Amino acid sequence: MTIEDLKIVYENGNKFQLATGMPHGTYHNWLRYGYIPILSQIKLEKITGGILKADLNHIPEDKK
Repeated sequence: MTIEDLKIVYENGNKFQLATGMPHGTYHNWLRYGYIPILSQIKLEKITGGILKADLNHIPEDKK
């Protein structure tokens, strides 16, 4: 999943926090990093019932 996918589903850090139970700072950190770590992607895929899909193609090579 991409940062854009995350923004479409959650719109902002507060909605992200309410829906996932994860800190809204996490959302903002991912925006700053420019990617979502794969373990977090997997967790979000489960939380969203597959609306968001984990995808290694959207993680920088040096972060895999």
